[in-house]
Amino acid sequence: MKNDRHIVSYTAEELRAKRAESRTDLRRLDATTDADVERLVASDADETALVPDWTRARLVVPASKESVRP
Repeated sequence: MKNDRHIVSYTAEELRAKRAESRTDLRRLDATTDADVERLVASDADETALVPDWTRARLVVPASKESVRP
């Protein structure tokens, strides 16, 4: 197959090791306040033009699921 070279297999042990390699600073994330997030968003040029228009918003409640059991 053409795309076989993109398929990679890992053992459970290798996946655990990859998960442990995370570069996410969880302490910094936990220390970030809502005010910090608001300040960061306000300083992001891509976000400044995004002002949601809630005047046309409406609540949509999905229909309940039908039971498949007798």
